[in-house]
Amino acid sequence: MSHRDSYDTIGTILDIHAMINGFLIEAVQDVPQSRMTEQPGAAVNHPAWTLSHLNAYAGVLLSVLDDPSVPTADAELERFGYGTTPTADLAAYATKRELLDDFRDRNARLAAVVAEKHQDYFPRRAPEKFQPYSPTIGHITITLLVAHPPHHLSQLRQWRRAAGMTTVA
Repeated sequence: MSHRDSYDTIGTILDIHAMINGFLIEAVQDVPQSRMTEQPGAAVNHPAWTLSHLNAYAGVLLSVLDDPSVPTADAELERFGYGTTPTADLAAYATKRELLDDFRDRNARLAAVVAEKHQDYFPRRAPEKFQPYSPTIGHITITLLVAHPPHHLSQLRQWRRAAGMTTVA
């Protein structure tokens, strides 16, 4: 076995995912519940929508990996998926605590499922809705674990600046 064969690639990917999730939680932790749907200036992707969006995609990815833990994944994607419009109505979203709890729970479950199933599932063809950008389940998984969350972390940091909140490191 070569050094390359023994390298734990999936472990590294999941470590990076966990680190980014920590930054996302940190970016929302001190936002008051009353400000979770605030849309200052041009920053429309507020914290409530962003967490709802990331939670929806974690649920969809769990579903793609045949994990039944989020039976509402498709409905959440319809409400919070790509192309949906955030609203300033606080009642349209779960509470900050619920959103953060779901975020933590889903991502912990996702890490466990990916660690368990990646060898079998990653080579499989991705669902049609993810074609042609993610031809395999591996492509969509890596995208949603490593590329997608930092994009929204950046938006949350921009939202914090626009909202007059000190930037989180």
